[in-house]
Amino acid sequence: MPVKFGIGMLGYGFMGKAHTNAFKKIPYIFYPFPVEPELVAICGRDEANVRDAAARYRYQKWTTDWREMIADDRIHIFDNTGSNDIHCEPCIAALKAGKHVIVEKPMALNLAEARRMYRAAREAEEKGTKHLVAFNYRFVPALRLARRIIAEGRLGRIYHFRSAYLLDRLSDPTAPFFWRLNKERAGSGVLGDLNSHAIDILRFLLQTEINAVMAWNHTFISQRPGPNGDNCPVDVEDASMLWLKLTNGAMATLEASKVATGYKTVWRIEIHGSEGGLAFDLSRGNELQFYTKSDPLYLQGMRTIHVTEPEAHDYARYWWPRGHGLGWEHYHIHMLEHFLRCIATGADVAPWGATFADGFRCQEVIEAALVSGEKGGWVDINHTQLE
Repeated sequence: MPVKFGIGMLGYGFMGKAHTNAFKKIPYIFYPFPVEPELVAICGRDEANVRDAAARYRYQKWTTDWREMIADDRIHIFDNTGSNDIHCEPCIAALKAGKHVIVEKPMALNLAEARRMYRAAREAEEKGTKHLVAFNYRFVPALRLARRIIAEGRLGRIYHFRSAYLLDRLSDPTAPFFWRLNKERAGSGVLGDLNSHAIDILRFLLQTEINAVMAWNHTFISQRPGPNGDNCPVDVEDASMLWLKLTNGAMATLEASKVATGYKTVWRIEIHGSEGGLAFDLSRGNELQFYTKSDPLYLQGMRTIHVTEPEAHDYARYWWPRGHGLGWEHYHIHMLEHFLRCIATGADVAPWGATFADGFRCQEVIEAALVSGEKGGWVDINHTQLE
């Protein structure tokens, strides 16, 4: 019989729904599975909303105090999908209580908090406690294939990495103010919300570090309608451009915007090397474009690989017949399946899953980009020794 792992969920919104959906599906999609997630408790600030979420998602109880979940012996996994300002203290408390911890990205409000969280995770690791930062795009089959192609040397020496993560969610000036537009609760705007994904996937795909960053962060719409009919000041960026110097000698550009009018969600990644190139578009998430100079000249060109074959897709055998694609929800399912399986078997969460070490490295780049955006010029990243 599977071992029951009690889940305590902090946050009931967008990501709380995505993670809950994953926990529900894992046991029967990955059947037989060694772990049975048990939805024990869900927590949020608003009593009426969290009570409704508990009934909707079928959690056994609800609370407005995350400390109750930390103290509950039935909870083995603490999943923090709350706003960035409540990542640090609850996660550290959960780790000290011996609970495995998942936290949404970016890992922390700032680098100082990320450092504290990482140190707590390192101490907890010695007792067998696991930790994960929810960089779900590591579990996109097409991007897993991209990592394999790069690791096999098929692109040769890497020259360029480009990322453009573009949304129009805030292009309407009447779009209401919410927590991600407040620096005190979010730490940054699209830099932390969108470009954190690009920073992590760059490190994951290229297996290299970022040595220096130059940034231009800008707020196009500086006020938004508040809940009481008043205008609330927006003190984080709604558009960001990063230029990066990489340890492997390559150059990278990362663009993120929530005022890219006409794009609902477009994330395009391009990688070019001495022997070939790759391109990925999230809106066509089951496809990977690949170019290789080893083809005869008359056949050279970007080819489209439909990543549904078992040979190219780690999770294909669990889902649908070849040719049938997956979507955004599946990346979260794959990520949390990996985490649960690592807990059950004692396997390492890294390198496929992002640990608190990866979250800390990402926060180093975010912090340097904020400094560069404010002061101008290149900012070197002196990577803190993690061991």
